Amino acid sequence: MRISPLKTFRAWRTPLSALVLVFIPLSGVAEPVSELPTEPIYLWAEKPLADPDREHIKDQRVYAVDNPSMTPFWPEEGKANGAAVVIFPGGGYVRLAINHEGYDIGKWFAARGVAAFVVKYRMQEHGFPAPLLDGLRAVRLVRQNAAGWGVDPAKVGVVGFSAGGHLAASLATRFTFKSLMEDPLEAINARPNFAVLGYPVIALYGPEAHIGSRLALLGEHPEPKLLHENSLQYQVTDQVPPVFMFHGIGDQAVPVTNSLAFFTEVQKHNKFSELHIYQSNIHGVGMIQGQGTISLWPQALEAWLLGLQIIK
Repeated sequence: MRISPLKTFRAWRTPLSALVLVFIPLSGVAEPVSELPTEPIYLWAEKPLADPDREHIKDQRVYAVDNPSMTPFWPEEGKANGAAVVIFPGGGYVRLAINHEGYDIGKWFAARGVAAFVVKYRMQEHGFPAPLLDGLRAVRLVRQNAAGWGVDPAKVGVVGFSAGGHLAASLATRFTFKSLMEDPLEAINARPNFAVLGYPVIALYGPEAHIGSRLALLGEHPEPKLLHENSLQYQVTDQVPPVFMFHGIGDQAVPVTNSLAFFTEVQKHNKFSELHIYQSNIHGVGMIQGQGTISLWPQALEAWLLGLQIIK
């Protein structure tokens, strides 16, 4: 499937009681979904789209998302196993590495029978809590449409890399988060059934903090309470789902201590979790091959998913 990151949307407003999820091509009038959508799905269909839309592409990265969306990747007919993942590319809450941490990941999951949805979420232009709200909405949309899309609502996971890993880990730990903005889908459970975190940003203060992500997400002078709530090693509870993590021991951008701190808390509550530390100083490897042992993480993930019976 050829994906164009330059897709734009037009809004179709409808009473909440008659709300139908829509996908909107580059041009034309929105039509109700009558089969599996193939175009990007606007996350907030009940709201008008931002205009002007500042989203643009530079060096194969997506910047300035104003109209968050998710692009679906469907398994071939007859191969779907009912599982689904919502994928969050990284980029420090400044940009999205949409190809090797997004679309390539979606294709990998779809080839294994898992429906995948790659999310373009709002970032530094909107700040917290916009990315978290977009993530919660994406999970809820998948569950809302589970029957029509052939998805088992008990097999919906999240996947994230770097700052996208921070967002995915936020969903695994802060799935009950509420804001002043009302969400008509709030009653739908947003807790993922499993989480996959690649070299994730976890801490936003302390020696292992990723300063760039903190600045983009929370601004220059965040309140201590906000810093603590978004440092996710402190948000793990007995409700955390099974987590698969991997990180390079010499990662120069996001220290491996981020993963170590998070997994130390996860393993107290969920014994179906795994942490893989590779002899690598690479950050942002995604699905790129030939980078030493860290390029083998997809094989380890596949074995873990088989063990959990997420895939067969």
